[in-house]
Amino acid sequence: MERKAKEKVLEELGDKLKRAGALFLAEYSGMNVAQISKLRRDLDNVGGEFKVAKNTLLKIASTGTGAEALQDFAGPNAVIYSFKDPVGVAKVLTATAKDVPKLKLKSGLLGNKRLSGPDIATLATIPPREVLVGRLLGLMLGLPQRLVGALSWNLMQLMLTLNAIKTQKEGT
Repeated sequence: MERKAKEKVLEELGDKLKRAGALFLAEYSGMNVAQISKLRRDLDNVGGEFKVAKNTLLKIASTGTGAEALQDFAGPNAVIYSFKDPVGVAKVLTATAKDVPKLKLKSGLLGNKRLSGPDIATLATIPPREVLVGRLLGLMLGLPQRLVGALSWNLMQLMLTLNAIKTQKEGT
């Protein structure tokens, strides 16, 4: 690779490493072109990107970024960027790793937190953002209704007790 081409790749890698909300590092050796193409399409659908880069260029590009914490740059590596939904990207990666055992999830970075392979699988079990927002709204709307129900039940009990005392005094 020529020096100018390497500089261009370094600039592109550095820019993506800085912009990405989450990064995942995977070993892809043994995967065929069709499997990698399908993975790229699936990642593109959830706002992710699959990029194969030389380890030395990856090390140089990661200096000064959060990706510097990833030190698993050994063997044929692919960097998977998540620009929108890290959970969606983790779901695609774990599903593909189950279907294609040759894809090995090595590590990841979510914000400033370093993730291991099992951590990525755990991240994939989180429900989508829309579901979490819906649950939060349901919880927030349900609490005032429960409070009103509890308070009105106490008032109802008081009224029933007073009514029973009234009927008892009228009967005697």
